[in-house]
Order: sequence, then C-alpha cells, then structure tokens
Amino acid sequence: MMSRIRVRDIYCVLFALLCPVLVNNPARGTSTGLNNIPTTDIVPERVFVWQGWINAAGGERPQQFTGFKYGLFQDAEIGVDWRASDNPHGHAMLQAKYAFDIGQSDVWRGVVGFADLSGNRNHNGEWFPYMATSVDLKAVRLHFGFAPQPHNERFFGGIDKTVSFLDRNLMLRFDGIHINDKQDMLFSAGFLYELAPKSGGSATQQTGLAGVLDGIVKNMILETWVSKPSTGDKETYTVKLNYVVAF
Repeated sequence: MMSRIRVRDIYCVLFALLCPVLVNNPARGTSTGLNNIPTTDIVPERVFVWQGWINAAGGERPQQFTGFKYGLFQDAEIGVDWRASDNPHGHAMLQAKYAFDIGQSDVWRGVVGFADLSGNRNHNGEWFPYMATSVDLKAVRLHFGFAPQPHNERFFGGIDKTVSFLDRNLMLRFDGIHINDKQDMLFSAGFLYELAPKSGGSATQQTGLAGVLDGIVKNMILETWVSKPSTGDKETYTVKLNYVVAF
C-alpha cells in the first residue's frame, strides 16, 4: 500500500511540476545528443518525439522553446524547433542528421547533420552543420565532433554513463563545446531519465487519476542540466520534457 501511494504521489508531483513547461511550450534547435552537443544517437524509425523546454539564467527572463523530431527511416532523424518566447513570428529552426556504423559493429559510429537552419538568421543565428563520432567503451560512451559554423567554428566532446535507478534508465551526461569562435568553452552536466519502468509496467494496476498519469508518464523522458561558460558568466539551467509516440 505504501509503495502504491508513493508511486501515485510521485506522478502527481511530477505532473504538477511539468505542467508549466507543457503550457508555456518552452535550449535551442536540438538534434538528439547530450546536453549541448549532438551525438550519433538517433530517434528510432517511425518514432515521433514532442519536446518542450526552458532555459533560465539567474536574474534573466527564461527562454522557452518547443518542437518535435521524427525517425524518418533507420538511422535518419529530422526535426523542427521554435522559440516560443520573444518570437511573435514563430521562426522555425530545422535540423536533420544521419548516423552510420564505422567498421563491422555498432561500437564505433559516425554522424553528419545540421541544426538551427532558419530563414531568419538575425533572430535565430547561423545554422549549425556538424560531424561527430561516438565510441561505446561499455563502461561509458565517448563523443567527439566538429561544427564548421559560419564565424564560429567549434570542436565539442562529451561522455555519458547509463545506470538503473528505481527500475528506470538514468543517463548521466557531461559535455563541452567551443563558443566565441574557439576563444571560450561552454561546459555542462546533467542527466536524462526515462520515466517508463524497464520491467514494462507497475507491479499493480493503477486506477483513476493515478492510472491516467501512469499511462501518460510512461511515454515521457525528462532531461535537465546546468551549463557554465568559461567566460565567467552566470550558469544557465535547462529543463526539457520529451513525449514519445511510436507509429
């Protein structure tokens, strides 16, 4: 009984905390990756992911974004993002990527793609073409890449580790990327948490409001991280909610 109450209470609190993100439609044109960098990870074929997220820095007005990405076919992903705050015209930012194996196994992979492709560069900035590679060392995964962005070339890298927490996958993520045309760095640390149980469901069937929330939450992935530039500027905190639908 106590475990059932705790699960229900956790879902209710989580839903209450995430409602503002859902309503406001809150990081940037996002390819699948770590915190602030793209990787060789790809949305599976025929899977649709809605995203809402918000960036907040101390004392500044939060920036809100919304968008979606879709697994067009195996190893290919497309997506669209919009800045929801301070963007009355809703200029879209397009992204696409294609990943591939290097060698005979999926231990070493590569990816080419772009993000932030927009018809309004004055508002959304330059597009972000990139190439990257990932190596699965079993204990951790390592990621490295290069983005020849106009007037702001960047190298980037990251590391992630997936563990089990409360019968769910928890990915710990750390990355860094050049900013200001390689003069400075932006570092970040955070996590991704899959809200669906690894075992496939709760031990007992939920009913009523708890049952509805259980059905919704099972399709959600929560991400959050903090970013800190080497320039000494304030940290930026990001919270992102992903809702996953398979066709």
